[in-house]
Amino acid sequence: MERRTVSDADVVGKRAQTELLAAPTRTGHTLAALIASWLGSFAESADTRGAYSRDLRDYLDWCTHRGLDPMSVRLPEVQMYGAELAATPNPRTGRPAAASTRARKLAAVSSFYTYLVRAGAIDANPARDAARPRYDRRHSPTTSVSAEQASAMLAGSRDYRHRTLGPQASALVMALLIDLGVRVSELCNADLSDLGQREGMRVLTVRMKGGKVRTRPIPQALHGVLEAYLQQRPDADTDALVITREGARVNRHQIHRLVQTMAARAEVAMPQRITPHSMRHTFNTIARQHGAALEDRRDALGHSSAAVTQLYDHVALSLSRDPAHLVSRATAAPEAPSENDQGPSPDPSR
Repeated sequence: MERRTVSDADVVGKRAQTELLAAPTRTGHTLAALIASWLGSFAESADTRGAYSRDLRDYLDWCTHRGLDPMSVRLPEVQMYGAELAATPNPRTGRPAAASTRARKLAAVSSFYTYLVRAGAIDANPARDAARPRYDRRHSPTTSVSAEQASAMLAGSRDYRHRTLGPQASALVMALLIDLGVRVSELCNADLSDLGQREGMRVLTVRMKGGKVRTRPIPQALHGVLEAYLQQRPDADTDALVITREGARVNRHQIHRLVQTMAARAEVAMPQRITPHSMRHTFNTIARQHGAALEDRRDALGHSSAAVTQLYDHVALSLSRDPAHLVSRATAAPEAPSENDQGPSPDPSR
């Protein structure tokens, strides 16, 4: 009975949102048309466009479930939305959204309202003065893995039977995440036509955030993994590089599950905290430990500035150089002498 009530509520909510999106605004455009126009302004960044689209959809859901018209809300309602974001646990993690995530969601809402003001659909942006969560930009909640753990994850992927990916596809996904440090979105959007040759090397053209494009080498050690996948790749009418057994382009959820499963098989502590983004931190840390210059790592990762790459360094170095290691060694209890270490033997001549 309870399930039916929830289902009915969902139906009512979806109907209300459908009516809201189809309703004309004072400019004569529907809200759906204005949303599409706003999202179109982020044409150079599919990642930003996708994130803002999801963020605005969540906000509109929140409004419709409370009987609020998003075109007429004021600052108190936006503040209430921000407060609920901070208090409501994520169903997947059981924890409220991180401060950086809440800040992005409020930024998306504010950006949309700013666009509506410019389009003449409303008079003022109700989210302009909304309090934004404070957070330390030098702190990253992303958990990385060691080189040994990364190697174990790569080895485990070669014979893993994923629910939707073949073992060759799983191995290629993990290799591109760890050995090239690509973003999950870049991997999902990669096409067969992005593979090529340059200066005698096999390469992959990576389309990054902000419209940036990088040509990345495919290391010799990955050639066998790539060839094994291409030989077994399902025959499908798509140019997508990595596809499922059914011929569909791989998605970020499938990759997220694969990474967490590989982390668990590699006996990484708290594998549920390991994400595809963890592999980018791992790539950067291993590259730094083996002498890669900051500028080379920044370019490979596609960061807008070296400061972003240095954030990755800060997280890793702050752990390895933390004075806690020195203090714990200084305060550790001395080891008890073993039975074979009883001091000097008495001189038998005395």
